[in-house]
This record gives sequence, C-alpha cells and structure tokens, in this order.
Amino acid sequence: MVASLVAQVQRRARTLARVQLTARPPFPPERCAERCGVVAIRRAGAAGSGARLEAVPSEAGHARWTLTVDAAIPPHTPQWNGAVALALGRALVPSGASAAADLAEVGAAEILLPMRPFRSAAARTDLTMDGLRDLAVRFSAPIRLTLRQWLLTGTWRGYALLWQEEAGGPVLRWRAGSAAERFPKSAAIGAPADRLFLPESRFYLTLRTGRPHHGVEEVRTGAGPAWWFTRFGIVRAGADPSAQSGGGRAVLALVILDRSP
Repeated sequence: MVASLVAQVQRRARTLARVQLTARPPFPPERCAERCGVVAIRRAGAAGSGARLEAVPSEAGHARWTLTVDAAIPPHTPQWNGAVALALGRALVPSGASAAADLAEVGAAEILLPMRPFRSAAARTDLTMDGLRDLAVRFSAPIRLTLRQWLLTGTWRGYALLWQEEAGGPVLRWRAGSAAERFPKSAAIGAPADRLFLPESRFYLTLRTGRPHHGVEEVRTGAGPAWWFTRFGIVRAGADPSAQSGGGRAVLALVILDRSP
C-alpha cells in the first residue's frame, strides 16, 4: 500500500472514530455511520461480503448511503461489527485508489479499534495467539482487523499471514505487514505454503495437530534463506473480516521481526 494513502485513510477514520483514552471497549461501529454519510442501516438477504453500501440520491451533492448487512449475521457480534466497520471503511477510501480492499481494512480497524485506547491495551498484551484472541474479544472485533491495527501501533515489526486450506494445499489468502516492511516474493497472495516454508516447518505441524506452535523458522524468501521468529495458530477461514465462522480451517502466522520495549 502507498504510505500516503494509508495515512490519509487513517486520518479520516481517526477524526470520525475518536474516543476518550479512558473509554472502555467495545466501540460499536454504528456510532460513525452518520459521519460517513450513512442515512440508514438495514438487514436483508445475503449482502455478499457481509455488508454493502448503496448510494441514495442527495440534493446537497454529498455522498449518501444505505448500509445493508447480511441478515444471517447476528447483530453486535464481532462478525457484525467487522461487516459494518468494513463497509464504512470503504466509504473513506479515495475513488480509484490502488489496494482499495487493504485501505478499507485500515479504515475499518480504526473505526472498530480506535488507536488511542487500543495502543494502550495492546502494550499490555502478550504477542501470542492467546493475546491476539484476548484483544479481539475485548474490542469485539474480527481477528484480521485486530491484527492490522496491532501492526499499525508500531509496537512490533513483522507480518501477519493467513493460509487457507484448499484442495491443492494451503494457499496464502490474506496478509498484513508493518509500514516499513516489504513482503517477500514467496509471500504473494495466492502462493502455496511450500513456497515459503520447509517441509519440516512448524507450519505443517500446526496444520496437522491443530495446536499452536512457535519458534525460529528457516524460510525461503526468494532472496536466499532467512530465519523468522514465528507464531502459528489455527483460525477459521474467511475471505473477509466480516465472514461468519462456518468456513474451513486456516493457519495464521505472526512473523515477529522486532518488538519495541
């Protein structure tokens, strides 16, 4: 993602979503709906990616929207919150921007996990799979948005990588990284896991056993071997942070290159 666009979306989202540092989560995303131009929120049949925005006529020339949420998603759950926040995040992305889906997640993460209270909570949380789940539960947020905001705090440097089990083997379907980090070629979206991980990797041990594992991994980056401290865990697969929990398994890898004291 282009750093200037990330900063622009973050600024817009923070202006809309600002809360007191002492405020306690969760923070319902609907509080930002009106300021994003949403005039109504309704539940209807399948809404595709969890929720969608539909333009409504406006005499003032400003964008106005109806937000439709999949009726199958229970209200005020992490899935509901993720769907609503992601739809609002899309409204913050400049028209024609590249990496629009990632930028929408940046906006959604700020709406659902406002940086001021989130940074304070994250600083007191262990960087483990249990710590990640604790933060997600505390803010009633999907794992993906929680991870993206955690990376944006700058309290650790690295990657979050999600491989989904498919017929031909695990395939990378989502990724997020620290602002200064470039993804290796072997961690391209759609890449099979064996392009990055060796057969003896803890990645495959996690996949076989269903239990979390961690340690220093030798990985193939496309520029020679490298060694990453990585935490692996099993999560439910989903093409979207608003997806419901009925999907198949996926392996989440937290690659920790450095952590601030």
